[in-house]
Amino acid sequence: MSVQDKDRVLTSKGYAIKKSALSDIQTQGLRSELTMSPKVMDKFQKTVTSFPIYYESKTRFYVPRHWGIKQFGEPEANIVSDGLPFSNNIAFNVNFPPHDFQTEIITSFIEKGGNGLICVPCGYGKTFMALNIAVRLGKRFLIVVDKEFLMNQWKTEIQNFIQGATVGILQSGTCQVGKDVIFDKEHSLSELKQLAKENHLKTSGTKQEIIERLQMIGIDTTPKSREVHYDVTICMIQTICRQEYPDGFFDDYGFTIFDECHHLGAAYFCQALKKIQTKCMLGLSATPDREDGLSAVFEYFLGDPVYKNTKRSPDKEAVVKAVWFHSEDPVYTEVPVNWRGEPISAKLLNQIAEFEPRNQKIIQLVQEYAHDPDRFLLILSDRISQLEWIENALDALPTKYRHGYYIGGMKQSVLDENAEKCQILLATYQMASEAFSVKKLNTVVLATPRKNVEQSTGRIFRQRIEERKVAPHIIDIIDSHECYKRRWYIRQRFYKECQYTFQHIDKPVKVVAKVEGNEHGCLIQL
Repeated sequence: MSVQDKDRVLTSKGYAIKKSALSDIQTQGLRSELTMSPKVMDKFQKTVTSFPIYYESKTRFYVPRHWGIKQFGEPEANIVSDGLPFSNNIAFNVNFPPHDFQTEIITSFIEKGGNGLICVPCGYGKTFMALNIAVRLGKRFLIVVDKEFLMNQWKTEIQNFIQGATVGILQSGTCQVGKDVIFDKEHSLSELKQLAKENHLKTSGTKQEIIERLQMIGIDTTPKSREVHYDVTICMIQTICRQEYPDGFFDDYGFTIFDECHHLGAAYFCQALKKIQTKCMLGLSATPDREDGLSAVFEYFLGDPVYKNTKRSPDKEAVVKAVWFHSEDPVYTEVPVNWRGEPISAKLLNQIAEFEPRNQKIIQLVQEYAHDPDRFLLILSDRISQLEWIENALDALPTKYRHGYYIGGMKQSVLDENAEKCQILLATYQMASEAFSVKKLNTVVLATPRKNVEQSTGRIFRQRIEERKVAPHIIDIIDSHECYKRRWYIRQRFYKECQYTFQHIDKPVKVVAKVEGNEHGCLIQL
């Protein structure tokens, strides 16, 4: 029986099952379960956009691999490419042996078929483990990321950990996939003159005249070409989603790493999962549980968590400096509302980010910490205008502290220089909350209030305890608006789970002790 005649086939497009093999009830169930809808609060969003995560042709449905196996059983045939072996003698750097817990996770992932999720807190070595797995599998592999600076970060980590790997990029107009022919750069006029001089030839004249003189004595200056086989290609997810690729385009690769895979639950980004289906696939995340309920999207494609422990180990040495801020100024206290009387969150956030007395308090705290040369600070905000205010305030201080930005739109070389040389980094949550790795950071200032800070605060826990010169400190500004106090109680619950030590500043005498539910619910004093 040919593959075309089999009912269940695993392909590079997913798990393919014949429509004729399904009952009407199964077909209806497939369409229903694989049409995803995010969970939202009706109060803030009136319409919900659903999206399918399956393909269909005249004769077959193409469904997420692991969902299909669970629903219909193992495929009768598997035509997914095994991928090619590494082109060079690839080896993992023996100077970086994994910890025992990392070895356990790596071994478990490989023994369970090389598919699934690894979910550990920030600083537990997700990148390290993923690259170690890649080398052990022995196949060329893809890495899918959602930010440009992560491409460079992964490339640096590959250079550190994997010896002999050739790295390509798939982004916009750059398509270094599989194999490629690369031409050497043409000689410049000055280089040709130097070459002529070394061979005792006349160096005057045009570029073409010098080339001809060199050719007369047997020196070929034509740019040479060479064939390159990419062991690793780092892909920008936006490029994957935007472009279409022919069948077999990724067949040289046998393994794919999806970094920060929780983003793949979104309607747009999940298209990458439909286009890249290698034999082995790994999703990495410190926060895999999406509030909109769409974690199932990437789990259907990649598999269940092979290892999941998103809670940090207790760290009583870490300090949360809870700074309670209040002002009677109506510019700060009044909550803007729309015509329905509902709070306008974006305007309120602008209001507090621009409130000068609040920012002055932040500068005072930053100055106290920056006075210690062992302190390296990350200031996170949702508003660049607030970061600009802080920058100007730092410039006006009598003691100068080296500071720089880490925000979108900057050249990678500038980002790297700031990360390396600055004591204070001014960053947006969007750029620095996830996968951002600057090992020296040990203090984070949450300049605007967020509800979930697992990723943001994780930036300052890159160092092992024995490597620390100072304890990690989280400076958390607690605003007096009810909606922001509710966010604080959610953050506080996370801090308590991590057993961080609390230091309160200007805490009001009477505050609600605890809140249940989400940030939009009612306060319930317990």
